[in-house]
Amino acid sequence: MLRKFHMAIWSKALSIALFFVTMLLFLPLIYHFGIALQPATKQAFDGQVTIQTSDFSQGKGLALDGDWSFFWQQLLEPEQISGTTKKSTLIKGSGGWQSGKHDLNYDAIGFATYHLDVALQQAASNLAIRIPQIESAYRLYIDTELMASGGLVTDYLSAGKPGYNTAIVRIPDGLKAFSITIQVSNYHSSWGGLWEPIVLGDADSLHTLQRDKVALSLFIMGALLITAIHSLIQFFLRPTDNIPLVFACLCLLLFLREFTIEHMTFALSALSGGFVLITKLNFFSFYAGIPTALYFFHLSYYQEFHRKYCSFVYILCVIFSAFVLFFPTRYFGISLVMFEVIAVIVMFYILQRMWVAMKNGQKGAGVMLIGSVIAFAFAVNDILNVSGVITTGRFFSLGIVGFIMSQSFVTNTRFNHLISNNDILTDKLKERNADLELLGELLETKVEQRTRQLKLANIELKALANNDPLTNVFNRHGLQQFIQAAFERYRRSQELFCIVLIDFDHFKDINDTYGHDVGDIVLLTGADLIKAGIREQDKLARWGGEEFLVLLPNTDLQGALAISNKLKNAICAKPIGQPIGVEVSVTGGVALVNQDDTFDTLFKRADDALYQGKQNGRNQICS
Repeated sequence: MLRKFHMAIWSKALSIALFFVTMLLFLPLIYHFGIALQPATKQAFDGQVTIQTSDFSQGKGLALDGDWSFFWQQLLEPEQISGTTKKSTLIKGSGGWQSGKHDLNYDAIGFATYHLDVALQQAASNLAIRIPQIESAYRLYIDTELMASGGLVTDYLSAGKPGYNTAIVRIPDGLKAFSITIQVSNYHSSWGGLWEPIVLGDADSLHTLQRDKVALSLFIMGALLITAIHSLIQFFLRPTDNIPLVFACLCLLLFLREFTIEHMTFALSALSGGFVLITKLNFFSFYAGIPTALYFFHLSYYQEFHRKYCSFVYILCVIFSAFVLFFPTRYFGISLVMFEVIAVIVMFYILQRMWVAMKNGQKGAGVMLIGSVIAFAFAVNDILNVSGVITTGRFFSLGIVGFIMSQSFVTNTRFNHLISNNDILTDKLKERNADLELLGELLETKVEQRTRQLKLANIELKALANNDPLTNVFNRHGLQQFIQAAFERYRRSQELFCIVLIDFDHFKDINDTYGHDVGDIVLLTGADLIKAGIREQDKLARWGGEEFLVLLPNTDLQGALAISNKLKNAICAKPIGQPIGVEVSVTGGVALVNQDDTFDTLFKRADDALYQGKQNGRNQICS
């Protein structure tokens, strides 16, 4: 036991150390993709920018931001801009033309031309520009040569077609000055124009950056896909546990979101409706991912999460998701601003509830809280980065990996707990098996004794179920089988039968006058007299209270009336309940079975005849 204890301590210490080492491996990735590869910003002034050789000293690209010449509602060719008398304004080279970074406000829907004159201190050699996502169709010229395009640029709303075509375009070697002209039209997005700045830099470096981003996304997508498959296998093995299924859905939604980010759009842009498809999938994965994440935590720690609040969030997110699926993409901007606020609120709610779960000692809550903090911190960073509040870069993909690691740890902890419990149960079973071997010889004897007792008990139960405890004649249940048999004989061979309903007159007065003990004696004595006056094939049952029912097989109505009067006279012949001597009379109703009778209709006729006898003065038999 001591050796096992020491091994457990060492294994846990080693696991914790490896966990932190793995987490530290993310720091170079964060630095590489968030800081080292972030291009420096080069500000343009009055639509012109001069690039010094020293600007490339750190090997980074240059984001050409600042003041670009801007021609609103004009699609100008490069040669039209040179020496043009057309009036231009200045606009930032990032954030779109309606972002509020400039003095004038433009509608998101429209068309325009961006223009920037670039002067180089040293002639271009292996230079290129990286074209980011431009909303939602563009044509880009270097001087007068068309270098790249996406979608169909037009000044007619009905003719415009959106398209993604992020690209890296080489600058012709030897140029010391060139112009960048971008014609943009937007009829399908809530943001028009250049959302991120054009990046100028070494062509090889820009291709390497693009390759690294794609490689990182493929790594993230592979991790998400493997985790989803692993969770689905867990759900297949334990279909009563919905947590792995929900986590698999969350991983697939995150996979879909990673698959539709800017540098991965090449995979879907060639499809029909590529822009609309990519945009809808990107927004849907975000809008559906938040409630799925909340539902995952809700299922994992059900007691800590408020059902009504979670249900409200689910309904709200379903509305947003339906909006994305059925409305045009140009309206998504308004919904995104609102949903980002909802997402941040839900994230902080999850963190607060996970803190409560950890304080309540819920298993795995501490590790899940750490993973959630990592993922949500990076998610908030991305929201602020996209909104232009900060410029730190996009990190949520790395946060996903941290969250997956924490979830894997919790899942493996649960399975380890199950294995430990199985080991404990195995030891207990061994002890119990030893005890069972000792009791084996006594078991057969006890079984035989119990079998005999059960037989006796079954006999007693059958008697209790079928017989009236006071008079020891049949009750309703006991008589039912004989009534059914009489009906079957009647339908098969037309064998007539009758029923007689006998009621003790003024029985309540007997109970009230002499007491219930005497009333019981009256019923018991009356039942004995009836049994003595009927044939062996006839059956008697106490139907309820002071009523008795007699089944007379193979008997017509005249025979039944004779038997009934005989029984009445026997009961009335002498006082019952000596030494008190209670005078007793009975009233009876007789009914003969008919062709279309059921027991209910037959009993109704006997009951009506009994009622007629009561009305006529009692102490008589009627039919």
